[in-house]
Amino acid sequence: MELLNANPNIFSESYISPKNGTRLTCGPDGKIQSKVTGNCLRHFGFTEDRDGVRKALLAHKAFAVYDAGGYSDLMTGEDAVKLWESHNTDVGGSFNINPPIPRILLAQVKRPDGAFVVDAISTDGGCIPRNVILSQGLSLVKLDILTLTEFAQKTSLNPARMLRLTNKGHLSVGADADITIYDYAAQTPKMSFVEGRKVLFKGEVLGKNANIICTERGQKAIEARGLKAIVVDPGLPVDRVKAL
Repeated sequence: MELLNANPNIFSESYISPKNGTRLTCGPDGKIQSKVTGNCLRHFGFTEDRDGVRKALLAHKAFAVYDAGGYSDLMTGEDAVKLWESHNTDVGGSFNINPPIPRILLAQVKRPDGAFVVDAISTDGGCIPRNVILSQGLSLVKLDILTLTEFAQKTSLNPARMLRLTNKGHLSVGADADITIYDYAAQTPKMSFVEGRKVLFKGEVLGKNANIICTERGQKAIEARGLKAIVVDPGLPVDRVKAL
């Protein structure tokens, strides 16, 4: 946090899930290949090899990523061991290991002018099922760590500014009609609209296409594939939002 404060040209985001992402792959010698996985196994008292992964899965301390039919999900226990072994150990994995205090502090801490030290709340994009911006982020609101306005700032306005998407992240004249409606009590999304089009409605995913953010160098290649290119200039300066 001190380094980020001292280097205001660096924009950053922090992660708020207890789950991490790693690989459970073991080498020919049976040793785990990922240092992240090795650290996790050691933390929970397991050896850093095939036997340690197997025991961690059976103890429900490690999780394997599997294709649940259009999306990824986690499994543990005997089913996870079977999946892991059937793929010769080469599968994604996860551990509930990220401690709460750093997750809270990094989401909350501010600069002297009221801007956030860490500009946004991040997600991994869904390859591993850790998209918890709403489910975990709204908990920060209920704990009075963030206000609802600050939550919207860290999850919408600031990320849009970081990506130089001037038409996004705010609801005003000329902005794209990007809206997410969520159940505050359940902390789950209900409906989502992108440029006014339904992409999630009453729990059903309706999106059929994709927009790709790129520089002008990638525009033709993306449009040639039938996708919409949103062209940005990453060299443009970004002004941080001060205290709201």
